[in-house]
Amino acid sequence: MIKINYHFLIFLIIITLFFADINLSQTQTKNNNDKVIELDKCGFPIDDSNEILYLSPEYMGYSYDSLLADLELWRMSEYVKIDSIGLSVQGRPLWQLTISDDPNNLEGKRTIHIHARTHPQETEGFYVTDEMIKILLSESEFAQTARANCVFYIIPMFNPDGVVLGYPRKNANNVDLESNWNTFPHQPEVAALKAQFTQLMASPNPIEVMLNMHSSSLCARYFVYHHENGTSSNYAQLEQGFINGVRSYFPGGIEPYTYFVSWASGTALQYPESWFWVNHGESVMALTYEDMYQCSQTGKFDSTASAILHGVMDYMGISVVPVELYSFTAQAQDQKIILKWTTATELNNNGFEIQRRFAESDFATIGFVRGKGTTTNKTEYSYIDKDLTDGKYYYRLKQIDFNGTYEYSSVIEVDVRSLDNYTLEQNYPNPFNPSTIISFTIPNVTLSASSRAESRDEGSRVQLRVYDILGNEVVTLVDEYKSAGMYNVEFTMHNLASGIYFYKLQAGDYVESRKMVLLK
Repeated sequence: MIKINYHFLIFLIIITLFFADINLSQTQTKNNNDKVIELDKCGFPIDDSNEILYLSPEYMGYSYDSLLADLELWRMSEYVKIDSIGLSVQGRPLWQLTISDDPNNLEGKRTIHIHARTHPQETEGFYVTDEMIKILLSESEFAQTARANCVFYIIPMFNPDGVVLGYPRKNANNVDLESNWNTFPHQPEVAALKAQFTQLMASPNPIEVMLNMHSSSLCARYFVYHHENGTSSNYAQLEQGFINGVRSYFPGGIEPYTYFVSWASGTALQYPESWFWVNHGESVMALTYEDMYQCSQTGKFDSTASAILHGVMDYMGISVVPVELYSFTAQAQDQKIILKWTTATELNNNGFEIQRRFAESDFATIGFVRGKGTTTNKTEYSYIDKDLTDGKYYYRLKQIDFNGTYEYSSVIEVDVRSLDNYTLEQNYPNPFNPSTIISFTIPNVTLSASSRAESRDEGSRVQLRVYDILGNEVVTLVDEYKSAGMYNVEFTMHNLASGIYFYKLQAGDYVESRKMVLLK
């Protein structure tokens, strides 16, 4: 006969019901002595008496030293200015990136503010922020549009002391900075960020969107939506529109606004979003974003970052090309031209008309390649234009949406002619992560019998290698005979650290090297 432990059974039922209801349409808010008490928006228990007080730094993820290294790489971009908004309890600078097309001249720019790593253990929120930085520093049409219209203030590590000390959710004074915004005196980190918010809100270009980047133990991606009881009916509608807009770029990846509803019993005053609502009302879209904290499905930080940035631009009414063209290249070879292009994301993309112009003629459509509709994945395309005579050709892409709207790419120029000289081009994109294209040209070269294993009239033995900054060989990309022509080689660096690398082309007596930067 099976004995049943009823106490244990009841315990299991309670636990099951609790976690079954964790996908909340409300956060069980209540008033307790006129103070709004609610579930932790990161999914952790309100009562922190059992909280892990220390994590060894190797389990903390992205370290403070990693930030310092990345700051040096980010500083290399002409679109970045780096400074500090203040100091932590232990005197560490609170580093901030200012990103715009000219970060020293922000007149007329619209302002977005993003800060991450308030809770040191929540590295996933930072990884999304890091991907946003990569997008904004790229040469994509989206990034160019965003930089031309906006300034992005980004604090990648708001709680550096907690990261160094191994405190999962608190600063060096053992205080949760996230809920310190209505406690006086403030912690130094909160005081510094509040001072910056105050200064920016009093400027000619006040903050319009503020994003507070976190990670949630609920194993879901979501925004913390503020109920109209704690804001206003109109603001609730604005929040819904913003969140729905972001979700349209990552279908199924981010939860609906109803997933986590806060402030249902009134305005909670302890958060940075609270400060914006109390002081500036509906003028600022101030939200916390929660990524997946250490879940089996954790990842897709690039897709999330792209969706958030596109959603921000849409919310602010800034028109951005719906298809983000990552690269567009051409290679001349054997009286034909090979066109290749890559999209980072696509929205309602019907496809691409390939248009060509020769000499003084107008552009004419010579082909069509169907698109992928809507996707957040990188997609590669190609088209071969054959049987060409010598001369200079110009190509462009006409990207067409399903509704008939269209946008032209930039124009690229290609020579079809006898190849006379070796060339090694600068890699593109640069800086890059994780892939870049290295292009080189092999001229018509008559080889001696000792230089080739087969009877060939032109070409060269080619070696293309990559080295680290100490001169150690990282990889050999090409080591073979190449006939005359233009070549593109894709180089992917998944397992290497950020830094400066060199690539060297050697063909016969020709040797040339160039520098490239991996920016993770």
